[in-house]
Amino acid sequence: PSGEIEEGDSVTLNCSSDSNPPAEISWFKGGTIVGSGRIYSISKISSDHSGEYKCKARNEHGQKDSDGVTLNI
Repeated sequence: PSGEIEEGDSVTLNCSSDSNPPAEISWFKGGTIVGSGRIYSISKISSDHSGEYKCKARNEHGQKDSDGVTLNI
Protein backbone atom coordinates (compact mmCIF):
# COMPACT_ATOMS: atom_id res chain seq x y z
CA PRO A 1 0.00 0.00 0.00
CA SER A 2 1.06 3.59 -0.52
CA GLY A 3 0.40 6.46 1.85
CA GLU A 4 -0.80 6.43 5.42
CA ILE A 5 -3.21 3.81 6.73
CA GLU A 6 -5.52 5.03 9.47
CA GLU A 7 -7.92 3.18 11.76
CA GLY A 8 -11.22 2.56 10.02
CA ASP A 9 -9.67 2.38 6.53
CA SER A 10 -10.14 -0.62 4.24
CA VAL A 11 -7.09 -2.47 2.91
CA THR A 12 -6.97 -5.02 0.09
CA LEU A 13 -3.93 -7.22 -0.55
CA ASN A 14 -3.59 -9.10 -3.85
CA CYS A 15 -1.49 -12.17 -4.57
CA SER A 16 -1.01 -13.75 -7.97
CA SER A 17 0.75 -16.89 -9.05
CA ASP A 18 1.42 -18.16 -12.56
CA SER A 19 1.67 -21.92 -12.12
CA ASN A 20 0.46 -25.15 -13.65
CA PRO A 21 -1.48 -26.65 -12.01
CA PRO A 22 -2.91 -23.49 -10.44
CA ALA A 23 -1.63 -22.75 -6.95
CA GLU A 24 -3.62 -22.68 -3.76
CA ILE A 25 -3.02 -19.31 -2.07
CA SER A 26 -2.94 -18.73 1.69
CA TRP A 27 -2.36 -15.51 3.64
CA PHE A 28 -0.26 -15.27 6.78
CA LYS A 29 0.22 -12.58 9.40
CA GLY A 30 3.45 -13.47 11.15
CA GLY A 31 3.30 -17.27 11.25
CA THR A 32 -0.49 -17.47 11.58
CA ILE A 33 -2.80 -18.22 8.66
CA VAL A 34 -5.41 -15.46 8.32
CA GLY A 35 -7.08 -16.20 5.00
CA SER A 36 -7.06 -17.89 1.63
CA GLY A 37 -7.63 -16.93 -1.98
CA ARG A 38 -6.05 -14.39 -4.29
CA ILE A 39 -7.46 -11.36 -2.46
CA TYR A 40 -7.27 -10.63 1.27
CA SER A 41 -9.38 -7.70 2.44
CA ILE A 42 -9.56 -5.98 5.80
CA SER A 43 -12.43 -3.57 6.36
CA LYS A 44 -12.36 -1.13 9.26
CA ILE A 45 -8.71 -1.76 10.01
CA SER A 46 -7.47 -1.30 13.58
CA SER A 47 -4.14 -1.43 15.39
CA ASP A 48 -4.81 -5.17 15.98
CA HIS A 49 -4.13 -5.63 12.24
CA SER A 50 -0.60 -4.19 12.43
CA GLY A 51 2.11 -6.61 11.34
CA GLU A 52 3.72 -8.29 8.37
CA TYR A 53 1.53 -10.09 5.83
CA LYS A 54 2.69 -12.64 3.23
CA CYS A 55 0.95 -14.88 0.78
CA LYS A 56 2.03 -18.43 0.05
CA ALA A 57 1.33 -20.11 -3.28
CA ARG A 58 1.41 -23.91 -3.20
CA ASN A 59 0.74 -26.72 -5.65
CA GLU A 60 1.91 -30.31 -6.04
CA HIS A 61 5.31 -29.17 -7.35
CA GLY A 62 6.22 -26.91 -4.44
CA GLN A 63 5.52 -23.63 -2.72
CA LYS A 64 6.70 -20.03 -2.74
CA ASP A 65 6.26 -17.21 -0.22
CA SER A 66 5.79 -13.63 -1.33
CA ASP A 67 7.77 -10.71 0.01
CA GLY A 68 6.19 -9.33 3.15
CA VAL A 69 3.97 -6.26 3.35
CA THR A 70 4.04 -4.50 6.72
CA LEU A 71 0.95 -2.65 7.89
CA ASN A 72 1.51 -0.02 10.57
CA ILE A 73 -1.71 1.30 11.99
